[in-house]
Amino acid sequence: MSNIKSFQRLLVVQALYELSINENRNQTPIKEIFTNIIEQTNFKKKINNSDLKFAEKIYEGVTENLDEINKILKVSMSKKIKINTMDRLLISIFRSAIYEILFSNNVTKKIIISEYLLIANRFFGNNETALINGVLDNLQNS
Repeated sequence: MSNIKSFQRLLVVQALYELSINENRNQTPIKEIFTNIIEQTNFKKKINNSDLKFAEKIYEGVTENLDEINKILKVSMSKKIKINTMDRLLISIFRSAIYEILFSNNVTKKIIISEYLLIANRFFGNNETALINGVLDNLQNS
């Protein structure tokens, strides 16, 4: 991950994950959550001088379309895999990627998939990355 938008995508995934495991943070403004994550990671040097408008747009898009995104994810998953038993970080990656693929037309779908596969590689092994690739690729073709 080398550009600011890539780091902002990762920042959104981490914020969504944090909010999924700590419901008390739901009342915290997203800018404060972003700032806390940046301060606790090595992103400070990479993101500190940029505004976080891109991250805010993705986060707001996910939260505003969450019900529809969840329906799309549920339909896109194998019947063997239940969303409510999936890792919350994996779900956070899916939600962000689905928002960008289906609701935002700023970047090609191929690039978005590639970006989220890079994010998945930071946290998961080949099985999860392959799952993400397969599901997102199916979204791309639908």
